[in-house]
Amino acid sequence: MRKIQLCLCCLLTILISNGCSSKKDTVTLEKYSMTSTSLGFDTVVMFTAYAKDEHTYKQYEQILQDEFKRYDKLFDKYHNYDGINNIKTINDHAGDKPIKVDEPIMELLKQSKEYDALSNHQFSVTMGAVLDLWHDAREAAEKNPKSATIPSNKALQQATTYTGWEHVELDEKASTVYINNSHTQLDVGAIAKGYAVEKVAQKLEKAGLKHAIINGGGNVRLIGAKPDGSAWNVGLQIPNYDTLSSDSLASISINESSSFVTSGDYQRYYTYKGQIMHHIIDPSTLMPAKHCRSVTVITKDGGIADMLSTTLYTVSHAEGEKILAKIRKEKGISVEAIWVYDDTIAPEDDTATLSSHGYQLVMSEGAEKMLKK
Repeated sequence: MRKIQLCLCCLLTILISNGCSSKKDTVTLEKYSMTSTSLGFDTVVMFTAYAKDEHTYKQYEQILQDEFKRYDKLFDKYHNYDGINNIKTINDHAGDKPIKVDEPIMELLKQSKEYDALSNHQFSVTMGAVLDLWHDAREAAEKNPKSATIPSNKALQQATTYTGWEHVELDEKASTVYINNSHTQLDVGAIAKGYAVEKVAQKLEKAGLKHAIINGGGNVRLIGAKPDGSAWNVGLQIPNYDTLSSDSLASISINESSSFVTSGDYQRYYTYKGQIMHHIIDPSTLMPAKHCRSVTVITKDGGIADMLSTTLYTVSHAEGEKILAKIRKEKGISVEAIWVYDDTIAPEDDTATLSSHGYQLVMSEGAEKMLKK
């Protein structure tokens, strides 16, 4: 699915980077861009920034590259790195001993635990044992599509007994993480990329960057408004499985630092008996979620947007609205969402929709106000 991710990144960048000037800034700013496939997270990172000169831009670019590589190593569950205790290190020592970790891992896990409770356990980084079964099935299917299969119900039910925060102990004072069940595995894939993009953006903002776009594999983070003070226009991807369109379903207008993250069934999948088996697993069924085609979340923090886009994808629209309302109330943050349906999947509730390119969009009230007319 690398090809799809690359095209998606390109589409988003085209849609959000056009038409920028620097009338509002007293210093003339130049536009600079870069694209890289070597910064980790098995994805494409695109960066567009406005700076007074190339030297200043290169300093920003170096920060971005260094930080992305650092977070990729910390959150990697498949590889070891000299001198680094990462997610793989924690998993490898499940049932053995606590592992001392760097602050980003502790912070990410604490946030994940909090949103596990806020989402009624629809979001959990502790279900690695379940996700490993689906990962292995997807990898095998990609190598030999004719022999595609799915995990057995027995194996999934066994794996889910290893899921839950009762199996993971966070000791903030000692900066350690201990998995007390030898079968439990952490998988932070549903938050790691968004968290990393957010932290990179925050560091760039502290370094003085005021106008930029970071796109980490579809996790879009805007830094400030356009140089002239006007809004960015962020396009909503058409969720095609095999082909990508240069059009978008809708365009969202945002004139401040914000995150825009989409989860959908068209990004990573394989076919089994004519059915799409994508990578977003519903914790309540242990199967690929089937409520809609995609969910986009818009909020300030990229890690929260990443978590919530996955979470909302695994529940009905009505349940998703309840989760959003709960988070707005308990966390005091602004968060909006857009659900996308097609002629094969419709909203379970009688919700008013907006038609676009043969798809149906359901928007939270705040998201509808952001819609570019």
